[in-house]
Amino acid sequence: MDIAKLKIANFNNIVSVNFPDDIEIKYPERTNNTDVIIYFIREISDIKEFADLCKATDLPEKNRTILVFRKGIKGDVNRDTIITPFRDNTYTNFKLRAPMLCSLSDKLSAFVMSFERKQS
Repeated sequence: MDIAKLKIANFNNIVSVNFPDDIEIKYPERTNNTDVIIYFIREISDIKEFADLCKATDLPEKNRTILVFRKGIKGDVNRDTIITPFRDNTYTNFKLRAPMLCSLSDKLSAFVMSFERKQS
């Protein structure tokens, strides 16, 4: 998996969540003051878990929240079903960031976003 495509080299504190054992992700993992959350979507309910995690994490203003998923899967978990709840504002405060949608390998793709906590 080529995480360089995610354009997160300038971030210091990266955490990966929900990845299956057969997918190796290489970066210096540190969990204090998380800047980047990379979340693997296995099933459709993971999207809500991802959104809840982002809201519960004290992310800095400049952050990245990334959804990784398997390509070419027929059924509930695919590119369209993953991004739709963000586009229709089911989950608010997420904004697509470059490279937005990218291929990480022949089997994996990712959506790159940021979570923008609204000030009261």
